[in-house]
Amino acid sequence: MKRILSFTLTLVLVLGLFCGIALADDGTKVYVTIADKDGKLVLVQEAITVTDIDNDGKLTINDALYCAHEAKFEGGAAAGYLSEMTEYGLSLKKLWGTDNGSGYGYDVNNEGAMSLSDEVKNGAYVTAFIYTDTETWSDTYCFFDKRTASAKAGDEVALTLSSVGYDASYNRVISPVGNANITLNGKAVDTKTDADGKITLKFTDAGTYVISASSDSVNLVPPACVITIEKAAEEVPPVDAPITDAPATGDTAALAILALVAVGALGVIIVVKRSREA
Repeated sequence: MKRILSFTLTLVLVLGLFCGIALADDGTKVYVTIADKDGKLVLVQEAITVTDIDNDGKLTINDALYCAHEAKFEGGAAAGYLSEMTEYGLSLKKLWGTDNGSGYGYDVNNEGAMSLSDEVKNGAYVTAFIYTDTETWSDTYCFFDKRTASAKAGDEVALTLSSVGYDASYNRVISPVGNANITLNGKAVDTKTDADGKITLKFTDAGTYVISASSDSVNLVPPACVITIEKAAEEVPPVDAPITDAPATGDTAALAILALVAVGALGVIIVVKRSREA
């Protein structure tokens, strides 16, 4: 009987550990944005599961971009992406199907990046782009102060647009982008940033919107902010009004399994105890 009890408890622990792993291990997710050779956003904060494709023992920008092409580019990474070792280290040779020499840029979390071999962590935001100006390399990286935002229909959303430059010592310099043209899901709207790079947007309809920007005076790499607008709050019904909607619940399947396993184990323990008392 002791052996049966020991086996049962071991099984409970193993099943509990398995369920815990299933709940916790969703893989390393990186949010990838890519602008193509025409300066158009072709991926916007796509959630990409990143694996160590080059087997260097770490997850890098190279892994994230490869996996993004494998998942989202027609023909996969073999058709759209290429990196290789050069005298400058691991270098981009093709991005989103375009091979234009060294005309590529990339960034992690709007903080810059030194190499494709830079590590990325779960939840990182990776941006890559193809230079549209391959003569003077004037493409200027820029970003909104918010990557995502949410609001109710009728509420205002404030954003600030900044660009990245470098001083004489190659230190990063962040500057506001004034008089930039704002686009909404790829279409121009009658809104421009002020001298401090600020805008205020108001949405009347619920939905998901990608906010970006261009400029008549600066060759901007298109920034992206994803805004989710929910329906405006409805009036609260009278107290005596019947309630017809059941409260929403989340996915509790794994927790239910754990509960059933625990109840089963408890039952075994009770049977064993009673058998001893008999």
